Amino acid sequence: MELLLNENYSGFEKEEYILIKSQKELNAFYGKINRTRKPGLTPPEVDFNSEMILIWCGDNSASNYANLTLNEDDEFLGIRKLKSKTSKEESKLVVSPFSIYKLPLSAKSLKIEK
Repeated sequence: MELLLNENYSGFEKEEYILIKSQKELNAFYGKINRTRKPGLTPPEVDFNSEMILIWCGDNSASNYANLTLNEDDEFLGIRKLKSKTSKEESKLVVSPFSIYKLPLSAKSLKIEK
């Protein structure tokens, strides 16, 4: 699992995990996050014949990026968000961070491990 991008504003109001397996889906996601950006972010180059994209979007109470790990078994791709150390100083900024990861293409379903 390779981290491609961490950014501070996704526009999502609640935490979401999005698995993208086509350029059309990736362009739609970038269309949503670029609505309030001038200039907008450019989608990464991805070979969807051998790779897929996992996107984590934090809610607007999240102040840090996610640190995700991938565990693969016979049936699932297990994604676990590692606990991060939060600073004692609270930020007054309104953010909804997101992280984009590149994974090898798999037909297995995604399972979020809490």
